[in-house]
Amino acid sequence: MEGSTYSSLGLRARQLRNERDASQLLTLKDFVEKKFSIHSEDELKKYFAKDLKALLQKENLFDIIQGFFDLETDLTNAYERLDFEVSIVNFDEFYKNLSPVLMRALLENSHHPDNAPMILKSIKEALRIALEEELVQVEDLGAES
Repeated sequence: MEGSTYSSLGLRARQLRNERDASQLLTLKDFVEKKFSIHSEDELKKYFAKDLKALLQKENLFDIIQGFFDLETDLTNAYERLDFEVSIVNFDEFYKNLSPVLMRALLENSHHPDNAPMILKSIKEALRIALEEELVQVEDLGAES
């Protein structure tokens, strides 16, 4: 009898681990496509932060930009599906943070206007900085809740 209890505990532990691993793979796009439910603002922040981290892993500037616009669309569509009000998570701060950093990056490369790779690298870095700031703010909001 003891052996069956132990093996059922092991089975349940594996099931919980598999469920946790599966939830770590989910994105806001999955929520929008009705593959799971979000029940609180904290959950929304968690998935949003996870999607931002995935976006920061991209190396190609144009993939980052496309990923950002996709995430912005997913967040807007997620708001429409939520059963509760959310007013904290948005990209207002992102745009505020991006503008001066982007202008600074372009200004720093103005003396080499024909150096497209350096300019693109600067734009990519500016975008990463603004995304990282957004992530910090979302994670700080999650810590306050």
